[in-house]
Amino acid sequence: MSLTLSNVIMLVSIFFMIAFLYYAFLYSQERGIRYFAWVMVCRVIYAGSVIMEINSESLSSKMLFRNIEQTSLLFVVPTVVFFVLALFGKDEYLRPLRMMQILSIFALWSLLIWTNPYHHLLFWNIELDQGHLEISKSVYAIAFNIICYLIIAVCVFYLFVYLRRVRPQLRKPGILVVLCGCIPAATEIAKSLYSGFTPWLLPLSVYSGFLGMAMLWIVIRYRMFSVVPLARNVVVETMEEGILIVNHRGSVIDSNAYVEPLFAGSGVSSIAGQHIDSLLTKWPGWLHACKRMETSDMEIDARVGGESRVYSVKVYPLASQKNPKQGTVSVLFDITEKHRQMEQIVKLNQLKDHLFAIVSHDIRNPLAVQASLIEVLEADKTMFARNHQEVIEALSGQIQNTFGMIENLLEWFRSQKEGMLLHPQRLRLADVVEEVCRTLRIKSEAKQIAIHMEIDSDMEVYADREAVNLIVRNLMTNAIKFSERGGRVWVRAETAAGQVIVSVSDNGVGIEAERVRGLFDPLRLVSTTGTAGERGTGLGLQVCQQFVRMSGGQIWVESVPRQKTVFYFSLGTAGSERDNDERIAY
Repeated sequence: MSLTLSNVIMLVSIFFMIAFLYYAFLYSQERGIRYFAWVMVCRVIYAGSVIMEINSESLSSKMLFRNIEQTSLLFVVPTVVFFVLALFGKDEYLRPLRMMQILSIFALWSLLIWTNPYHHLLFWNIELDQGHLEISKSVYAIAFNIICYLIIAVCVFYLFVYLRRVRPQLRKPGILVVLCGCIPAATEIAKSLYSGFTPWLLPLSVYSGFLGMAMLWIVIRYRMFSVVPLARNVVVETMEEGILIVNHRGSVIDSNAYVEPLFAGSGVSSIAGQHIDSLLTKWPGWLHACKRMETSDMEIDARVGGESRVYSVKVYPLASQKNPKQGTVSVLFDITEKHRQMEQIVKLNQLKDHLFAIVSHDIRNPLAVQASLIEVLEADKTMFARNHQEVIEALSGQIQNTFGMIENLLEWFRSQKEGMLLHPQRLRLADVVEEVCRTLRIKSEAKQIAIHMEIDSDMEVYADREAVNLIVRNLMTNAIKFSERGGRVWVRAETAAGQVIVSVSDNGVGIEAERVRGLFDPLRLVSTTGTAGERGTGLGLQVCQQFVRMSGGQIWVESVPRQKTVFYFSLGTAGSERDNDERIAY
């Protein structure tokens, strides 16, 4: 084979195709690239066969290489089809059995090409004209070629569809690569249509291999065979969030299928290239954030498929070192179910508040009346017979315990309501404690418990009166409850570090160290029976803890089993109104 200028050009073209083939095989594990590599294999075999045909002299040798050319071009068709199917993730068509069925069609046609001298179904006249091979194709060959060209055209169309969905930075380079790949196909079509010009069209189809250099440079420059661009459809199109990318001019440059139903009623078939002024008119907040290219977070209402939906929209600006404002990325989350659940929670809260009002009015008030009446009977029980006195004492204990439980439940529910505020004021602590002692007088006398109050008469705190009353009453009730008959309860207060520390102690049964650690745990409500069989809900200490915190203080306990138990809680002094006001809002 003489190295003429034409041969050198064709060899250089093959070199570029082989380089492109090598680069494709480096990324053959990525989606679709292995099939693209086989397309390049077929093109290299075709180009080498063209060179051998041109430099051959006999009819038989030229016909041999022509058959190799046609066979290699023939298998370009299924490999291009496989490449497109792989890009679109149609893995069900890429199973070995399906691929073998498709390849078998082209393998049978290749067999017809090689056995044509025996049946003449494809070529009916083969001759040499001035050293060039001239072939007259039959109607069957022409029809099959047209079908193959149509298949390639459909594949090219879907490649352009695919490129519309990739990142904008890869869209133009991808289109250039496809166009460069279409030029050799165009020369093959020209060869089929104008057989008289075959002598110069034949090497021209190889010369187009120089385009492989341009294709290779574009692919390397933009890393088009890397996993990032090729995984775009897999990631963006399958994610459960909507993506809308808008450039600095306000035009949509990319999106996924998730957001398209939002604009179904806007009268556009595709939102790509549309301006946000027409797309986002229903949502001025979203439109404003995209135009200003600033971070924003909002909720929008939309009708999708005839159903009202609620979306959370997060807008993020796109920026680079050269240009701080290149556009925006909007991410959409469907929060319809969350909204419905929130509405149900609101309704349940309203029902809870309604039940709370019913309990407060229809249960608490009658029990308060009964407790007052039983106090009157307790005061005059000496007027009754011995057996009646026992009934009165038992009834008094039951009513007082029930009333205490209801009080704790109601106060606990009240403390759980959001937005509840205490109303702090200057209080004489001794007055509040004396009021509680009068309330618990019947209980303490029934168990012969002596209550000692050691609080300066002029000591003042800045707190809500009802909250302090509730805290002291619960702690003193517990002290009485867990004291043996004839025991003692002390209520003391002292000032330390700008706070008033109040303590309620008893010499009762005490608390084990293990129980002390979980005493204020809201998830461990345990009701313990008192020394005289008194029962409770286990909410008393939870209520105390809640209202102490709302008052800006702390609560803690010290205990020695069978010796003593001391509960401490802190309150603000009357001189710290400003600091406490900042902490008391709940």
